[in-house]
Amino acid sequence: MDGFTRIELQRAIDEKGILFPPHVLDQVVAAIDSGKHLILTGPPGTGKTTLAYVAAEVAQRSMLCTGYLPTTATSEWTTFETIGGLQPTAEGLIFRPGLFIEAIMTGRWLVIDEMNRSNFDRAFGQLFTVLSGSPVVLPFKRAGQSEPISLVPSGLEPPPDTDVIRLPSSWRIIATMNVFDKNLLFEMSYALMRRFAFIEVGTPDDESYHKLLQGPGEVVDKLLVLRRFSDLGPAVFLDAAKYAARRAQDGCSESRLLYEVFYAYFLPQFEGMDDDRATALYRAVEPMFDEAERLEAQRTIGEVLGIELTI
Repeated sequence: MDGFTRIELQRAIDEKGILFPPHVLDQVVAAIDSGKHLILTGPPGTGKTTLAYVAAEVAQRSMLCTGYLPTTATSEWTTFETIGGLQPTAEGLIFRPGLFIEAIMTGRWLVIDEMNRSNFDRAFGQLFTVLSGSPVVLPFKRAGQSEPISLVPSGLEPPPDTDVIRLPSSWRIIATMNVFDKNLLFEMSYALMRRFAFIEVGTPDDESYHKLLQGPGEVVDKLLVLRRFSDLGPAVFLDAAKYAARRAQDGCSESRLLYEVFYAYFLPQFEGMDDDRATALYRAVEPMFDEAERLEAQRTIGEVLGIELTI
């Protein structure tokens, strides 16, 4: 698509101060250019949601859309939330557009966070047909219209005697998933699945993390050792660095600062560890702490993770 370029996307990402493996941005641009909707997968904290928002913002500046409609999927989603339904008003029952219809009608891209939370059969309904490339007639009429609504992909003939809502060729869904959910593949039809490009948003290399953490909160760099225990994305380190920079203004010791950051930002990430791995986790951070913080770390690791350290 004209205007949606790797250069523009990279510039927008740089303004956010986030790092992605270089091939990720290339994949996003190629997928959008080739007519695909996107599902961004990967571990928490890798910036998937930020990337989705930034891509939509670049698309808006490139005149591909009027903006984006952000939402988070839930297990309670039905076609009422996604497509719409009849809603009682003082004037009687009227059709209230759902998220998908509203986004299409207003020319906005739809950004769905944690898409795998939804029940596809219940939530997507007739959208399966539309996203698979075929028109569909909905059992609803818009206010003031005598004909039922039809959703029609760009370039196709609309069903006769319908109130047509067209999907522009530039319209996109960008969704995120914290992990590549295999169950998702069984719930999506092949025809629908091939409308999406699945792009893994992984974590940068260690050198990139070191560069990212330069500045007032760079003491958090010492906690990069925690990546041996979980594939932690850069977002959690950036949040921790902001806290560390602010907390350092209070004149607390480095040991205390590192312990607070470890407890507040990182320890909850290791839920489900067994006793041996939790002990190895403690051994990794132990040299950073003075005696008081070491004792606190022993206690809180055991309490938060529900394990018994073997030290």
